[in-house]
Amino acid sequence: MRIGFHIPFSGNINKLEERVRISRGNTFQFYARSLRGRKSNGEMVRLQKMNEKKLNEYRSFLTKRNIQPVILHAPYSYNLAHDVTDDVSYIQEDLMFASKMNAEFYVLHTGYFKKLHPFIALENAKQNLKKVLKSVYWEGDILIKNMSGAGTEMASTLEEWNELISFHPNIKGALDLGRLYDGGMEFHTKETADTCIKEIEEKVGWEKIKLIYINDSIRKAGDKKNKFVPLGEGVINYQGYQHILSHEVVKEKIWIVENQEVEHYDKTIEFVLSFYE
Repeated sequence: MRIGFHIPFSGNINKLEERVRISRGNTFQFYARSLRGRKSNGEMVRLQKMNEKKLNEYRSFLTKRNIQPVILHAPYSYNLAHDVTDDVSYIQEDLMFASKMNAEFYVLHTGYFKKLHPFIALENAKQNLKKVLKSVYWEGDILIKNMSGAGTEMASTLEEWNELISFHPNIKGALDLGRLYDGGMEFHTKETADTCIKEIEEKVGWEKIKLIYINDSIRKAGDKKNKFVPLGEGVINYQGYQHILSHEVVKEKIWIVENQEVEHYDKTIEFVLSFYE
């Protein structure tokens, strides 16, 4: 059982440790650079710099509290749809940073195909991911996140997502249930949750999925746009997760709750722990 939250990494590494401690989780996620990854002038946000002493203290903190895995999330500005992109080098930098931070997983949105044919965009994304993994020594896995289908997002259907997580042994899937809902797959009732579980098995295969994201949304199912809010404040709510989180194939995955404020941590932890009683 591995349950945690997305944790802000603003300030120094000691503040990150304190936020993880307060969350009561035994895993956590943070952004490599920031949500968007770029400043208002278009300049890429730099990765945090840390000395070896602070890193060793951080690693000791993880070991003593049995916190694993650490998950590093890429900025949403990356786009691997084009055959030539500077984002490949930024991802390479992120993976070296992930290694320093003991991050076992690196979660990535592959981008938008825009004026490209979707087939070409998907092939370009796969080739770019191969370039990344050939050039960086890193023992973890890249996890591709499914998307809700806004605009020309790649991985917005189970078929596209499966293609991106099936071609390399070190690339797997991160299933965002909030985005799945916004994309049109509803799971409020036992029947719809069972259908959802079965369809994912048939079109993707649960063995390829390492991580589950729990998000709440103020959008209706099928809106294909995500507007996430803290769990319990949206249309999915705690009740909407009752059936899908009860499935054994879901319970065996790592769970990360995103978009949650500190004041919601205790209630959320109690909610997710109830599935393991």
